[in-house]
Amino acid sequence: MEINQHLYSDNYQNFDEWFQLIINHENVYPQLRIPYDEWLQEYIDNIEEISIPKVKMLLRHLLFPINRLLDVSEYNIVKELFQQNLLNDVSLKMRDAMNSSEKYKRIENGNDAWDGLTWVLELLPYSPYQAVTALEGYAYSQMGLPDDRIIGIDQCVKIIYAKFIYVNKPRQNLLQLKPSEFERLIERLYSSMGYKTQLTSATRDGGKDVIASINRPDGEERVYIECKLYNTSELTNTHVKSFAYTVNNDKINRGVIFCTGYASGSLGKIDERITILNYENIIILLNSHLGSDWDERLRNILLF
Repeated sequence: MEINQHLYSDNYQNFDEWFQLIINHENVYPQLRIPYDEWLQEYIDNIEEISIPKVKMLLRHLLFPINRLLDVSEYNIVKELFQQNLLNDVSLKMRDAMNSSEKYKRIENGNDAWDGLTWVLELLPYSPYQAVTALEGYAYSQMGLPDDRIIGIDQCVKIIYAKFIYVNKPRQNLLQLKPSEFERLIERLYSSMGYKTQLTSATRDGGKDVIASINRPDGEERVYIECKLYNTSELTNTHVKSFAYTVNNDKINRGVIFCTGYASGSLGKIDERITILNYENIIILLNSHLGSDWDERLRNILLF
Protein backbone atom coordinates (compact mmCIF):
# COMPACT_ATOMS: atom_id res chain seq x y z
CA MET A 1 0.00 0.00 0.00
CA GLU A 2 1.40 3.37 -1.04
CA ILE A 3 1.11 6.47 1.16
CA ASN A 4 -2.33 8.10 0.70
CA GLN A 5 -3.27 5.46 -1.87
CA HIS A 6 -6.89 5.73 -0.72
CA LEU A 7 -6.85 9.28 -2.12
CA TYR A 8 -5.59 8.29 -5.58
CA SER A 9 -7.76 9.41 -8.47
CA ASP A 10 -9.20 6.63 -10.62
CA ASN A 11 -8.58 8.15 -14.07
CA TYR A 12 -5.44 6.17 -14.95
CA GLN A 13 -4.43 2.51 -15.10
CA ASN A 14 -0.72 2.65 -15.92
CA PHE A 15 2.28 4.97 -15.92
CA ASP A 16 1.72 6.29 -19.45
CA GLU A 17 -1.90 7.22 -18.73
CA TRP A 18 -0.93 8.89 -15.46
CA PHE A 19 1.92 10.87 -17.03
CA GLN A 20 -0.23 12.04 -19.93
CA LEU A 21 -2.73 13.44 -17.43
CA ILE A 22 0.14 15.22 -15.67
CA ILE A 23 1.40 16.69 -18.94
CA ASN A 24 -2.10 17.88 -19.83
CA HIS A 25 -2.55 19.47 -16.36
CA GLU A 26 -5.59 17.31 -15.72
CA ASN A 27 -7.10 16.74 -12.29
CA VAL A 28 -5.11 13.72 -11.07
CA TYR A 29 -3.62 12.52 -7.81
CA PRO A 30 -0.78 12.13 -7.04
CA GLN A 31 0.91 14.77 -9.16
CA LEU A 32 4.28 15.22 -7.48
CA ARG A 33 5.35 11.58 -7.41
CA ILE A 34 5.00 8.46 -9.48
CA PRO A 35 2.02 6.65 -7.91
CA TYR A 36 3.51 3.18 -7.48
CA ASP A 37 6.98 1.89 -6.64
CA GLU A 38 6.70 -0.82 -9.29
CA TRP A 39 6.01 1.84 -11.95
CA LEU A 40 9.11 3.72 -10.83
CA GLN A 41 11.22 0.55 -10.94
CA GLU A 42 9.93 -0.35 -14.39
CA TYR A 43 10.75 3.17 -15.60
CA ILE A 44 14.29 2.89 -14.21
CA ASP A 45 14.76 -0.59 -15.68
CA ASN A 46 13.99 0.82 -19.15
CA ILE A 47 15.61 4.23 -18.72
CA GLU A 48 18.41 3.54 -21.19
CA GLU A 49 15.80 3.60 -23.96
CA ILE A 50 14.28 6.91 -22.81
CA SER A 51 15.78 10.11 -24.20
CA ILE A 52 17.28 12.74 -21.91
CA PRO A 53 14.64 15.36 -22.89
CA LYS A 54 11.85 12.93 -21.94
CA VAL A 55 13.51 12.07 -18.64
CA LYS A 56 13.92 15.76 -17.85
CA MET A 57 10.26 16.33 -18.71
CA LEU A 58 9.24 13.83 -16.03
CA LEU A 59 11.64 15.34 -13.49
CA ARG A 60 10.33 18.81 -14.29
CA HIS A 61 6.75 17.83 -13.49
CA LEU A 62 7.79 16.09 -10.27
CA LEU A 63 9.63 19.22 -9.12
CA PHE A 64 7.04 21.91 -9.84
CA PRO A 65 6.28 24.37 -6.99
CA ILE A 66 3.53 23.50 -4.50
CA ASN A 67 0.87 25.71 -3.01
CA ARG A 68 -1.36 23.65 -0.70
CA LEU A 69 -4.62 25.04 0.70
CA LEU A 70 -3.51 23.72 4.10
CA ASP A 71 -0.43 25.95 4.15
CA VAL A 72 -2.38 29.02 3.09
CA SER A 73 -5.16 28.30 5.62
CA GLU A 74 -2.67 27.99 8.49
CA TYR A 75 -1.10 31.28 7.50
CA ASN A 76 -4.48 33.07 7.27
CA ILE A 77 -5.69 31.70 10.62
CA VAL A 78 -2.67 32.91 12.56
CA LYS A 79 -2.67 36.22 10.70
CA GLU A 80 -6.35 36.77 11.58
CA LEU A 81 -5.77 35.95 15.26
CA PHE A 82 -2.86 38.35 15.33
CA GLN A 83 -4.88 41.15 13.75
CA GLN A 84 -7.73 40.65 16.24
CA ASN A 85 -5.31 40.43 19.17
CA LEU A 86 -6.73 37.01 20.11
CA LEU A 87 -3.41 35.31 20.65
CA ASN A 88 -3.02 32.64 23.32
CA ASP A 89 0.07 30.59 24.14
CA VAL A 90 -0.55 28.17 21.28
CA SER A 91 -1.22 30.81 18.66
CA LEU A 92 1.75 32.85 19.90
CA LYS A 93 3.98 29.86 19.20
CA MET A 94 2.37 29.51 15.79
CA ARG A 95 3.00 33.19 15.10
CA ASP A 96 6.64 32.88 16.12
CA ALA A 97 7.00 29.83 13.90
CA MET A 98 5.36 31.71 11.05
CA ASN A 99 7.72 34.66 11.47
CA SER A 100 10.74 32.36 11.22
CA SER A 101 9.40 30.22 8.38
CA GLU A 102 10.43 30.95 4.82
CA LYS A 103 7.33 29.06 3.69
CA TYR A 104 5.05 31.64 5.29
CA LYS A 105 7.24 34.48 4.04
CA ARG A 106 6.67 33.19 0.53
CA ILE A 107 2.90 33.03 1.10
CA GLU A 108 2.97 36.56 2.54
CA ASN A 109 4.68 37.78 -0.63
CA GLY A 110 2.15 36.06 -2.87
CA ASN A 111 4.42 33.21 -3.92
CA ASP A 112 3.98 29.44 -3.77
CA ALA A 113 4.36 27.93 -0.30
CA TRP A 114 6.99 25.44 -1.47
CA ASP A 115 9.62 26.37 -4.01
CA GLY A 116 9.90 24.60 -7.31
CA LEU A 117 13.14 22.72 -7.88
CA THR A 118 13.16 22.61 -11.65
CA TRP A 119 16.36 24.68 -11.68
CA VAL A 120 18.35 21.53 -10.86
CA LEU A 121 17.63 20.36 -14.41
CA GLU A 122 20.18 22.93 -15.56
CA LEU A 123 22.80 20.65 -13.98
CA LEU A 124 21.85 17.71 -16.21
CA PRO A 125 23.58 15.95 -17.86
CA TYR A 126 26.78 17.85 -17.01
CA SER A 127 26.80 17.72 -13.18
CA PRO A 128 24.37 15.01 -12.03
CA TYR A 129 26.01 14.55 -8.63
CA GLN A 130 25.51 18.24 -7.86
CA ALA A 131 21.87 17.89 -8.89
CA VAL A 132 21.43 15.00 -6.45
CA THR A 133 23.21 16.92 -3.69
CA ALA A 134 20.97 19.95 -4.26
CA LEU A 135 17.78 17.88 -4.06
CA GLU A 136 18.88 16.04 -0.93
CA GLY A 137 19.99 19.29 0.68
CA TYR A 138 16.61 20.88 0.00
CA ALA A 139 14.73 17.91 1.47
CA TYR A 140 16.94 18.04 4.58
CA SER A 141 16.46 21.78 5.09
CA GLN A 142 12.68 21.95 4.80
CA MET A 143 10.75 21.14 7.97
CA GLY A 144 7.19 20.02 7.32
CA LEU A 145 7.79 19.21 3.66
CA PRO A 146 4.68 17.49 2.24
CA ASP A 147 4.92 13.70 1.95
CA ASP A 148 4.36 13.81 -1.80
CA ARG A 149 7.28 16.20 -2.26
CA ILE A 150 9.56 14.07 -0.03
CA ILE A 151 8.71 10.92 -1.98
CA GLY A 152 8.93 12.76 -5.30
CA ILE A 153 12.41 14.10 -4.52
CA ASP A 154 13.58 10.61 -3.58
CA GLN A 155 12.20 9.29 -6.87
CA CYS A 156 13.96 12.05 -8.80
CA VAL A 157 17.26 11.18 -7.13
CA LYS A 158 16.87 7.53 -8.14
CA ILE A 159 16.02 8.53 -11.71
CA ILE A 160 19.05 10.84 -11.93
CA TYR A 161 21.35 8.08 -10.69
CA ALA A 162 19.92 5.61 -13.19
CA LYS A 163 20.02 7.91 -16.22
CA PHE A 164 23.10 10.02 -15.61
CA ILE A 165 25.42 8.28 -13.12
CA TYR A 166 25.06 4.49 -13.33
CA VAL A 167 25.62 4.57 -17.07
CA ASN A 168 27.87 1.97 -18.68
CA LYS A 169 30.54 3.17 -21.08
CA PRO A 170 32.60 1.09 -23.54
CA ARG A 171 36.03 0.33 -22.07
CA GLN A 172 37.57 1.55 -25.32
CA ASN A 173 36.54 5.10 -24.42
CA LEU A 174 39.38 5.11 -21.90
CA LEU A 175 41.76 2.64 -23.51
CA GLN A 176 42.01 4.81 -26.63
CA LEU A 177 43.72 7.49 -24.53
CA LYS A 178 47.43 7.90 -24.09
CA PRO A 179 48.61 7.42 -20.48
CA SER A 180 49.28 11.16 -20.21
CA GLU A 181 45.74 11.90 -21.44
CA PHE A 182 44.28 9.51 -18.88
CA GLU A 183 46.23 11.32 -16.16
CA ARG A 184 44.90 14.64 -17.44
CA LEU A 185 41.34 13.29 -17.39
CA ILE A 186 41.66 12.21 -13.76
CA GLU A 187 43.20 15.58 -12.91
CA ARG A 188 40.16 17.29 -14.46
CA LEU A 189 37.91 14.95 -12.49
CA TYR A 190 39.42 16.04 -9.17
CA SER A 191 39.33 19.67 -10.24
CA SER A 192 35.60 19.33 -10.90
CA MET A 193 35.20 17.92 -7.37
CA GLY A 194 36.66 21.09 -5.91
CA TYR A 195 40.28 20.05 -5.44
CA LYS A 196 43.32 22.10 -6.33
CA THR A 197 45.26 19.83 -8.67
CA GLN A 198 48.75 19.44 -10.05
CA LEU A 199 50.00 17.04 -12.71
CA THR A 200 53.44 15.75 -11.76
CA SER A 201 56.48 15.43 -13.99
CA ALA A 202 56.55 12.13 -15.85
CA THR A 203 60.16 11.53 -14.86
CA ARG A 204 59.91 12.46 -11.18
CA ASP A 205 56.46 11.53 -10.03
CA GLY A 206 57.61 9.12 -7.31
CA GLY A 207 54.65 6.86 -8.06
CA LYS A 208 52.10 9.65 -8.22
CA ASP A 209 50.63 11.24 -11.34
CA VAL A 210 48.36 13.85 -9.76
CA ILE A 211 48.53 15.73 -6.48
CA ALA A 212 45.18 17.00 -5.23
CA SER A 213 44.39 19.09 -2.18
CA ILE A 214 41.24 20.54 -0.67
CA ASN A 215 40.43 22.54 2.46
CA ARG A 216 38.09 20.71 4.83
CA PRO A 217 36.53 22.12 8.02
CA ASP A 218 39.11 20.13 10.01
CA GLY A 219 42.10 21.06 7.87
CA GLU A 220 43.69 20.50 4.49
CA GLU A 221 43.44 17.10 2.82
CA ARG A 222 46.21 16.08 0.42
CA VAL A 223 45.81 13.16 -1.97
CA TYR A 224 48.28 11.35 -4.18
CA ILE A 225 46.72 9.82 -7.29
CA GLU A 226 48.23 7.20 -9.55
CA CYS A 227 46.70 6.39 -12.93
CA LYS A 228 47.13 2.93 -14.43
CA LEU A 229 45.71 2.71 -17.94
CA TYR A 230 45.77 -1.06 -18.30
CA ASN A 231 43.99 -3.23 -20.84
CA THR A 232 44.51 -6.73 -19.51
CA SER A 233 47.43 -6.11 -17.15
CA GLU A 234 46.96 -6.76 -13.45
CA LEU A 235 47.71 -4.37 -10.62
CA THR A 236 50.26 -6.09 -8.40
CA ASN A 237 50.75 -6.35 -4.67
CA THR A 238 54.25 -4.92 -5.03
CA HIS A 239 52.99 -1.87 -6.88
CA VAL A 240 50.37 -1.06 -4.24
CA LYS A 241 52.90 -1.44 -1.42
CA SER A 242 55.33 0.86 -3.21
CA PHE A 243 52.65 3.51 -3.67
CA ALA A 244 51.55 3.15 -0.04
CA TYR A 245 55.16 3.69 1.05
CA THR A 246 55.31 6.95 -0.94
CA VAL A 247 52.04 8.17 0.59
CA ASN A 248 53.17 7.32 4.11
CA ASN A 249 56.71 8.63 3.66
CA ASP A 250 55.44 12.00 2.33
CA LYS A 251 52.86 12.21 5.16
CA ILE A 252 49.96 12.47 2.72
CA ASN A 253 46.41 11.92 3.97
CA ARG A 254 45.55 9.22 1.47
CA GLY A 255 46.27 7.78 -1.95
CA VAL A 256 44.05 6.66 -4.82
CA ILE A 257 44.94 4.29 -7.64
CA PHE A 258 42.79 4.47 -10.78
CA CYS A 259 43.20 1.14 -12.58
CA THR A 260 41.36 0.19 -15.78
CA GLY A 261 42.79 -3.34 -15.70
CA TYR A 262 42.33 -6.13 -13.16
CA ALA A 263 42.77 -5.34 -9.48
CA SER A 264 42.15 -8.01 -6.86
CA GLY A 265 39.90 -6.98 -4.01
CA SER A 266 42.56 -8.07 -1.54
CA LEU A 267 44.85 -5.25 -2.69
CA GLY A 268 42.60 -2.74 -0.96
CA LYS A 269 43.51 -4.31 2.40
CA ILE A 270 47.24 -3.62 2.10
CA ASP A 271 46.96 -0.09 3.51
CA GLU A 272 43.78 1.57 4.74
CA ARG A 273 44.91 4.91 3.32
CA ILE A 274 45.03 3.53 -0.23
CA THR A 275 41.83 3.36 -2.28
CA ILE A 276 41.82 1.30 -5.47
CA LEU A 277 39.21 2.19 -8.08
CA ASN A 278 38.47 -0.25 -10.88
CA TYR A 279 36.98 0.51 -14.29
CA GLU A 280 33.37 0.50 -13.06
CA ASN A 281 34.19 2.85 -10.16
CA ILE A 282 36.04 5.19 -12.51
CA ILE A 283 33.10 5.43 -14.90
CA ILE A 284 30.69 6.25 -12.06
CA LEU A 285 32.97 9.05 -10.85
CA LEU A 286 33.40 10.47 -14.35
CA ASN A 287 29.65 10.36 -14.97
CA SER A 288 28.92 11.97 -11.60
CA HIS A 289 31.28 14.92 -11.85
CA LEU A 290 32.09 15.44 -15.53
CA GLY A 291 28.64 14.53 -16.84
CA SER A 292 27.13 11.43 -18.37
CA ASP A 293 28.24 12.68 -21.79
CA TRP A 294 31.90 13.15 -20.79
CA ASP A 295 33.00 10.67 -23.45
CA GLU A 296 31.39 12.82 -26.15
CA ARG A 297 33.20 15.91 -24.84
CA LEU A 298 36.44 14.13 -24.02
CA ARG A 299 38.74 16.15 -26.27
CA ASN A 300 37.37 19.44 -24.95
CA ILE A 301 37.75 18.25 -21.35
CA LEU A 302 41.39 17.39 -21.96
CA LEU A 303 42.07 20.84 -23.40
CA PHE A 304 41.14 22.77 -20.25
